[in-house]
Amino acid sequence: MEQNSLYDRPDLYNLMAPQDEILERFYIETARERGGRVLDLACGSGRLTIPLAQAGLDIIGADLSSAMLESARTHARAHAVEPEFIELDMRDFDLVGQTFDTIIVAMNSVLHLHSLDDFRGFFGSVGSHLSPQGRLVFDVFLPNIAMLDSDPNNRRLVGRVVHDALGIVTVEETLRYEPLTQVSHVDWYWSTETEKDFWRVALPMRSIFPQEMPLLVASGGLRLIERFGDFDRSPLASGSMRQICVCGL
Repeated sequence: MEQNSLYDRPDLYNLMAPQDEILERFYIETARERGGRVLDLACGSGRLTIPLAQAGLDIIGADLSSAMLESARTHARAHAVEPEFIELDMRDFDLVGQTFDTIIVAMNSVLHLHSLDDFRGFFGSVGSHLSPQGRLVFDVFLPNIAMLDSDPNNRRLVGRVVHDALGIVTVEETLRYEPLTQVSHVDWYWSTETEKDFWRVALPMRSIFPQEMPLLVASGGLRLIERFGDFDRSPLASGSMRQICVCGL
């Protein structure tokens, strides 16, 4: 796993991660079920850390990108909360004896892990920081074979957003799937009304198939306790868009 350059530009990243009240409600309610302390891994610019702090939860946000963490601190101050933010690599971290009742990895961030060693390190590090009844909760896309089989030469519109300085920004993507590694090599192309492709950023994302998920979780010493197909806690089904996983010791 390498730090992606997308996370060097919080001003652009934040435009592609708008507020999602359903996602926020799920993670707030899930953390409240256990009470105690919360660790938000791959927290980025505080997209979820800040709402959790506003809900009164004792939370730490952690990320590999110093630029995203600085953005998170700025946004937290603007929302009148002061969660702690720390820089770490979620594949291998040690917070010196600290444990958490809920550890969160939201919005597909687990898919930045690609190799079996990545997953072993991640689940193992998480396990060493969970309280005895603690839970790891994360969400990832459910792989869509039709999408993975897309033409890598065709661009697909991701969205159009408005940047304070750049104006209207159009984001397109291409995708090339590597079946041996199960990694989708996604490239995002950013254009303004006056400059096409002013920025191109690679976003390689691992696919995790449903039957594979329990094995990856177990590789780091955890167990998959339950799984949902959406943030309304509906069961995982063939038509689900997500795998929302709850894991414990």
